[in-house]
Amino acid sequence: VVLEGTRTNVPHIHVVGDATGSNMLVNLGELAGRHAVEELGGLPLEAMETNGSSTIMFLDPEVAGVGVNEQQCRQQNIPHRVARIDYACLARAIAMRRTQGFFKLIVSDDREMRVLGMRAVGEHASSAIQAVALMMHLGVGVRTLTKLVHPHPSITEGVQECARMLLNESIFKSPVFGDKMRCHTWRPGQADTRAA
Repeated sequence: VVLEGTRTNVPHIHVVGDATGSNMLVNLGELAGRHAVEELGGLPLEAMETNGSSTIMFLDPEVAGVGVNEQQCRQQNIPHRVARIDYACLARAIAMRRTQGFFKLIVSDDREMRVLGMRAVGEHASSAIQAVALMMHLGVGVRTLTKLVHPHPSITEGVQECARMLLNESIFKSPVFGDKMRCHTWRPGQADTRAA
């Protein structure tokens, strides 16, 4: 019986990974394993922090997610804004000839625009998701992301461009890129406000 963290009702036995029956992700299993070893070694511990842990599927193309998605926001009546940009708009994806995919950034619909989640499908999605997980952990908004200098050309510029789109600062314009980039807002009791 799991009591707290990795501890069971037997003092010298800890459980991690798939054996817990919940949060069966490799990254969380690895974190729990480290936590268990440190606890067994008598090291001082803080509670395991699993908020902002990402889910990654190493398919072709890669699929990654962190935080809540749009459906979860609606179920919880969380007002939110969403920006989506297709890989076809990204210089690095074009150069690699890997334009299949997208980034979707979900933020709170308030002044801070805190990052609530991200979904990504495409080349290097597994790497790009980590910056967003860190932002969520730190509780920072999209303005911070727009101020960072990203390598160019890089896939991660797509995440930054989503942030710029939400702030209406994007250099990409919808008449040029059509349905390859779009934003919308959702508030409880209202229909979507979709705009390119």
